Amino acid sequence: MTQSLKQSKKTFQTAGKMQYADSVLIEEKTNKLIEKLKEHLKTIKKDPHLSFSNGETVYIPDIHGDIVHMITTLYRHGLLDSDLNLKKTHDYIFLGDFYDRGQNSDCVDFWVNKQIENEVKIYRLIGNHEMAFFERDPNGYPLIFPAQDSVIDINNNYQVTESLLKNIADGEILAAYVADDKLQDFPILYIHSFAINDDFIELGLEKNSDIYDFAHKLNERLKEHGKFAYDMFIEFKKTNRIDWKLMMKSFTDDPLFNMYSKKNDINTSFIWRRTGISALKIYPTNLDDIDIPNVYQIIGHTPVFSFKLSNLEINMPITLTNKEKMGKIQFSDVGFGYHFKEELDRPEVIINKKLALLIE
Repeated sequence: MTQSLKQSKKTFQTAGKMQYADSVLIEEKTNKLIEKLKEHLKTIKKDPHLSFSNGETVYIPDIHGDIVHMITTLYRHGLLDSDLNLKKTHDYIFLGDFYDRGQNSDCVDFWVNKQIENEVKIYRLIGNHEMAFFERDPNGYPLIFPAQDSVIDINNNYQVTESLLKNIADGEILAAYVADDKLQDFPILYIHSFAINDDFIELGLEKNSDIYDFAHKLNERLKEHGKFAYDMFIEFKKTNRIDWKLMMKSFTDDPLFNMYSKKNDINTSFIWRRTGISALKIYPTNLDDIDIPNVYQIIGHTPVFSFKLSNLEINMPITLTNKEKMGKIQFSDVGFGYHFKEELDRPEVIINKKLALLIE
């Protein structure tokens, strides 16, 4: 393989900006929050042991509408400048689930838009809470998460829904991302939930094949479905009646994207896959019965405090391994949005991969 082809395999499309119906109001709301945070963070010290080395890829887990927790955590990890913008010394990958639970999802998207304008290199994954915007009954009411974000979106003529669909169709929201680890000699797969070898087979690949090939094929599949859904959405808007089921047919016909489909109690969609039986509220830590590829995956989706770990309180990522110790999944959703409150104080959490707790 030529050097140019090798490099093209490592190239992924960066994130696009989100659009809103009340952009002036959201700008004012976000700026007020940022100014309050600037004062609040003067009382909080950056923690040197949390810092990243220049050039490292920084993942940002599920935010769930809590810009305060996100900003505070990024600040403690030394990733923000004095204006609380991201430093350009890193690439940043958001693991999905910007929405629901917290009340400032619009501020999160506005702030991310600003980082894109500042030419910070940002990549954005799709999560199940993004996909939930498209799962609605015939009257447009959300079926999965009837939370404030998707309900408010009804009154704004589905502005967020449309922007999400357009970004997917344009390839600016990804299904998966891969980056070489700057500190170790292996690439890392970033994905919202986690990938299994059945996903490789569904994409026409062999088990444990090249994860760059896997990510690009998965992203192309997402983009194709997004184009179909976006085109349908635009046509339906002209008639003022959206057939949500028909609009999502391309997604729901594909087991990789059908969030309702299950096999052996495990969701077939990488967007909403757990480590065990979905009815369990505390998730087991055994990956032996799941055929995961022999790669290192960094994911969000399942909060780390949901795992049964001898009553150990977790505020950092945990990494589970399969029985061959070849495949590893780092669960990195440290609970933004779960701790939402009006005040600015939030529980301290860790997002640096080097500090992840390894469970073998």
